[in-house]
Amino acid sequence: MYITTCLYIYSNYFSSKLEIRKLQTTAAGTFIVTIPKEWAAKLRLERGDLVSMELEESGLLISPTKSKPSSLTRTLEIDQFENQKLLELCITASYVQGHDVTQIISKDKILPDQKRWVRQAVEGLIGVEIAEDYSDRIILQNLVEPSRFGIDKLLERFSATSKAVFQDAIKAFIENDLALAQDAFERGEESTKLYRLLMRLALQAARNKKIRDEMKAGDFSTVAVKIIAIRELGRIAYYAMRIAEHVGEIQVRLGEEIVSLIQKMTRITIEMQEQAFTALGNKDLGQAASVIDRMAQIRKLYENAHDIAVKEKDERTSLALFLIIRDIRAIAGYAVALADDAVLGIFA
Repeated sequence: MYITTCLYIYSNYFSSKLEIRKLQTTAAGTFIVTIPKEWAAKLRLERGDLVSMELEESGLLISPTKSKPSSLTRTLEIDQFENQKLLELCITASYVQGHDVTQIISKDKILPDQKRWVRQAVEGLIGVEIAEDYSDRIILQNLVEPSRFGIDKLLERFSATSKAVFQDAIKAFIENDLALAQDAFERGEESTKLYRLLMRLALQAARNKKIRDEMKAGDFSTVAVKIIAIRELGRIAYYAMRIAEHVGEIQVRLGEEIVSLIQKMTRITIEMQEQAFTALGNKDLGQAASVIDRMAQIRKLYENAHDIAVKEKDERTSLALFLIIRDIRAIAGYAVALADDAVLGIFA
């Protein structure tokens, strides 16, 4: 599903920027091709400017030789959003899509509650601040410079963060430590900011070769695989956070058998995530295959744990246990998906 989603994004992006031009020759036999006037204007290219040409495996890439960054702006009419959630989603989408400025406007005036919605949305985005605030418009400015980041290091940090939340959630489960469960949940919520930043940077790198080179992100195919991997890790982080939430709902001491099964599921799942991430970075086909094969163990453990969970007398505890083992299985499933991405990356 994620591969289809990413291909849809890329196909829509590039199809909107596709031009067919006839290859011509000069009197001396040199091949020439023209570029649309609007494209030159957008890139701020002028007569006499230099461009670089690179021969790639399946095409020719032409790029400006000097950096002339253009700022991307998105305008949102706040009157179109009936609640805070919809506005927050659109502000976040503008950020992830790489817009440097998001302008929020109103035909009349922005209400105090709506301004509060905007401020809360900004809190969830790394590098964004309110640059201007007027009665009828708010200007959000992104301060993140892509060249200062490396996608691989951020990916490693994101994977480690989600794993730490998962481990602490299960530790809280074993020790019946509700304070630790709450802490893990809050750290999981915080990691959402890193996920959004990663997606923003990766999409910017996919669209712009200069940014790819500055970030040392590899070619377009490599970045495409990383975008898919970010999505998998995002789901792992989400379910780790949810496990912490469900642990906080258990108020009774549990039997040793269910605790032992969940411990074993967790150990194997964490190993799967670690191995899948290593396989992705090292392009290790054997390690990726090993992760995929281990899913059978998780399914068996899930079935055993499920049988115990449904027999729990307290309904609230039974539901919480079911959700915990379901979410652990989901993390293992996304570890398998990450291993699939590793295989995809080998042949990209």
